Amino acid sequence: MKRLLLLAPLFLLIVSCGEMDSDVELLQTFPYTVIDSMGNTIEFTEAPQRIVAYDAGAVETLFAIDEGERIIATHSFVTYPPEVEQIPKVGDAFNLNIEKVIDLKPDLVYVFSETFVPQLTNAGLKVLYIKTVDHNFRSTTDMIEMWGQITGNIDSANKLSKSFDEQISRIESKIGVVESKSQFSILQDVGQFWVPGADTLMGEVFNLLNVINIAEDVSGYGQISPELIISRDPDILITADANMWFSDIRFANISAVKTGKVYKLPSDKLSVAGPRFVDGIEELAILIYPELFDEFRKK
Repeated sequence: MKRLLLLAPLFLLIVSCGEMDSDVELLQTFPYTVIDSMGNTIEFTEAPQRIVAYDAGAVETLFAIDEGERIIATHSFVTYPPEVEQIPKVGDAFNLNIEKVIDLKPDLVYVFSETFVPQLTNAGLKVLYIKTVDHNFRSTTDMIEMWGQITGNIDSANKLSKSFDEQISRIESKIGVVESKSQFSILQDVGQFWVPGADTLMGEVFNLLNVINIAEDVSGYGQISPELIISRDPDILITADANMWFSDIRFANISAVKTGKVYKLPSDKLSVAGPRFVDGIEELAILIYPELFDEFRKK
């Protein structure tokens, strides 16, 4: 019997052989079909051996399920895991050297943007285009399971996906005790007062952590004025440049500045929708609720 698994958050349809068990764990792999973000059907009859993974989340996922050795190239913005330093780069996030890709003779090119798809397919390459996850971070497990199917390493993918979901559940159980009247307001400034709105990964993280995003009315990422930030008076600021907020006299009376709750994230884990994203959520939760997450902090 063919099993159909609809990955609604990513608008993907995955088809593989085998029965679906009660835990919805993936059991069988080939033949395996993915409908990509352009509606094209991409079929896998065997695991690709030479993958150009042009997406940071895909690279992190492949390494996390112990399939990183299949990656023969990526782009220069990918920085994790450390092993990527040894992987050839065939461009950056916005430019792809098609000739270099062709010379590498990949049996799969995975891209996050449709920009490169026509040239790659016209060159006779097998291309899987899945739009970068920019909302619904929970769909990260869908991507983990997809790569498990593609590489044939379903067991590792199942374990990683289960661990991701369990970690989210542990965080949610801690956050459940926070009453609405005790909610903090928060703002993340990614630079030059560009901030994430409600319909972003960070916006969803703020919802999960039961904090009020003072930029929730922004669509995607947008630039807001210092005056608006001052008027909305966030309790917590997440920024790459804490000194700017403390040194600029305009922000002296913002609650976050007065209480010293201006934080720099300890890592880049929240910048990539991959397996480490949940660790980034935990890091932010520890900053916001140090007492609630004391046991997490001691890990």
